[in-house]
Amino acid sequence: MLNHEETQKQQYYQYQEDEINLIDYLRVIWKWKVFIALIIILCAGASTGLTLIKYPAQQITECVISLNFPGIEKHKNPDNTLFSKDQIITPAILTRATAFLQKKDKSFSEEDIRGMIAIEAAIPIEIQEKMKKAEKKKESYTFYPNHFSLTLALEQDNIFSIKEKNRILLSIVDEYRKDFEKTYGEEPLVAIKFPADFLANSDYLDTISTFKIRVNSFIDFLDSKIAKAGFFRSQKTGSSFIDIKNDLELLNNITISKIETTIKTLKLAKNKEHLINSYKHKIRMIDVEREKKEKEASIARKLLKDMRQLEKYEPSKGAVSKKGDTNLVLDTSFIKDLIKEDSSSLLLKTALQAEVMAKNLEVDKKFLEEEIVFLKKTETGTENITFVETKLKNIKIEIIALSKRANDLNIEYLGRLINNAIQVARDTETYKARAVSMEKIVLLTSVVALFMAVFIAFFIEYIKNATNQTRETG
Repeated sequence: MLNHEETQKQQYYQYQEDEINLIDYLRVIWKWKVFIALIIILCAGASTGLTLIKYPAQQITECVISLNFPGIEKHKNPDNTLFSKDQIITPAILTRATAFLQKKDKSFSEEDIRGMIAIEAAIPIEIQEKMKKAEKKKESYTFYPNHFSLTLALEQDNIFSIKEKNRILLSIVDEYRKDFEKTYGEEPLVAIKFPADFLANSDYLDTISTFKIRVNSFIDFLDSKIAKAGFFRSQKTGSSFIDIKNDLELLNNITISKIETTIKTLKLAKNKEHLINSYKHKIRMIDVEREKKEKEASIARKLLKDMRQLEKYEPSKGAVSKKGDTNLVLDTSFIKDLIKEDSSSLLLKTALQAEVMAKNLEVDKKFLEEEIVFLKKTETGTENITFVETKLKNIKIEIIALSKRANDLNIEYLGRLINNAIQVARDTETYKARAVSMEKIVLLTSVVALFMAVFIAFFIEYIKNATNQTRETG
């Protein structure tokens, strides 16, 4: 084993040897410094030239637009459909935005224009850093942008003037804004109107029926608005679509229901003879329909009975076919049983349904006959008529007032929805840019050239040293 002093000496000699080798390396690099510098310059120049040829500088005109409407924070349109940045540069929008070029004898195909226009999400630097950190950790980072960079890229500078470039981009933004306002700012309003002589010419129950139909359609409209607007409230009145719906349901379920009950209980009618004749006509229609159902049930019962009688005289199962020495037996009993079972069930079901319908029609007929008798005996009071007509008039006024509230609120909501929804966040600017980074390419080429030149220098020195040693020994 080596002692401590011998170990220290060995480490010292090793250090001196490494230091001598490092100095030799540096001497070689210094000796060939001109060659190394020349190689780096040549390679950097060549990469610069090739990049300039392959990736010529483009004239880029850019503007940044900001989208501020409900749903964009979830990457959705106001109607809850999925938002796409490409809907800003649809073919229809590009065609309208560049229509002014045709007047200046600068017509381009749709494909040419679309190739010049691009749109990308404008992501803030701090968000980009968070996304990179999440990517390093192999995690996902969700971000829904509402700023987008709209660019017009041209390889030749003399195609459009700066004014025309700016106008193209701003026209695209304007056309998209128009489409947006037309789609989401011009929704149909609820239309509830009554003829001027509606109450005078309609009987009481007909008036109630009309009110119910209009109210139900009104509620459907409010439900559709609540699904979109949620808890939106008017800044003017503090009212919401939910509040209007609640008021309308109270009117329908309480006021209209009460007056309907009063009319039916007191058998109120403007023209009793007309109502009685209407009931008599309904009775005649009921008699005709009831007779049809009774005959339908009778026929179904008869067919079912005949089918069951035929089953008793049915021949034995199977059929024999003979040909030569071969007997073939075809057992079709299961098919017949299946057909019988389905037919029997259908006939029985038809008979029962027809009989039930006939009984129900008989009940309806009896009710109408009792109504006719009651109407003939009952005298209509003037006070009751006045009360009912006043109530119906008030209901009509309230329905119209609620519809006006809903329309005013809807107009305010749509105005809020489209107001400043699409804005130019950064004005247009024109600059030159390439598809690749010139600095990165030159830097990468220079590093590669440096290592290649150093390798060549050391290789040549090695060849020289080897040749000299061969001569000395020879």
